[in-house]
Amino acid sequence: MNQPAQYKGPKRGQQAYDAATGRIGVLQDVCHVDVLAFDHKMEGPRVAFLRPASGGLEWMTDAKNVQFPEEAKDHPERDDR
Repeated sequence: MNQPAQYKGPKRGQQAYDAATGRIGVLQDVCHVDVLAFDHKMEGPRVAFLRPASGGLEWMTDAKNVQFPEEAKDHPERDDR
C-alpha cells in the first residue's frame, strides 16, 4: 500500500493559507482521517484545522490545501474562480 506524502506545510501555531477558501488562519493541527471520530468529508488522507488569527470559528480543509502564506498559490483542483 502506498503511503501518503509526508506533510511539509506550516506547523501548529503558524499562519497558514488555505488554497481551497483563499483564507489565512493559524494552523491548529493536521490529523490523519483515520483518527477522526466524525464525518470529515475530505478526499485526502489528512485534514488540517485552522482558526482565524483574531479568533473565531475553526474550519477544516484537506491538508493538501495548506501552504505557507508567502508561498500561496491557488489549489489546482479549485474550480470556483
